[in-house]
Amino acid sequence: MKATIDLPDDLITEVKIEAARQRKKLKELVPELVRAGLRANRGLKPSKSQKSSEWLDAWVKLGAEATKGATSGPTATEILARDRRRLDGG
Repeated sequence: MKATIDLPDDLITEVKIEAARQRKKLKELVPELVRAGLRANRGLKPSKSQKSSEWLDAWVKLGAEATKGATSGPTATEILARDRRRLDGG
């Protein structure tokens, strides 16, 4: 299904950079990010009895799982520098 959503400019820039870093198209990465966010929102709300360190450990584990197998690529700074050179004609 296609959907139109409004995102803040800084957020879409961050998502585009991440897509470039992972060498994925936005239409591939955005569903992954939404699914990860839904899982995190459902399962990682700290309960009153849960220690903050346990909650943080769960978040770190989720981050590791989400990035497992991701190829390392250029940093955001490198991507932006390359784009600037391209736009400046260099």
